[in-house]
Amino acid sequence: MLRGSWDSAKARVRNHVFRIWTACAILAGYAYGWLYVPELLTWWKRTTTSIIEAGCGLLPYPWGDRIEATLGNFGLWVQITLAIVVFRILVWLVMAGTRQVWSARTRGSRRSTGPRRVARDDQ
Repeated sequence: MLRGSWDSAKARVRNHVFRIWTACAILAGYAYGWLYVPELLTWWKRTTTSIIEAGCGLLPYPWGDRIEATLGNFGLWVQITLAIVVFRILVWLVMAGTRQVWSARTRGSRRSTGPRRVARDDQ
């Protein structure tokens, strides 16, 4: 019982470290962008704003305007949150692809490490 609890605690710690790492990476990226690449931040703001407007435009009259105004008031936080989510998805895709390649290589190397038996014809 204690073993399962310890494994669960380790998984939680890994999860929180990943979340903190991705959030700090995005905040560092924002600081870098603010200092050195402001046009990238302008592009991200316009893109997220247009996505919010398009999504809210699909909702019926009073709700679309209300949600758009609310998200507009939280604009910077919504943009940072979307950036963190997109970054986490990209990191997850890279890690999943790396695991696939790594497991395929280890499976292939396990197959080739054993002694090879060659069938001989009767002489």
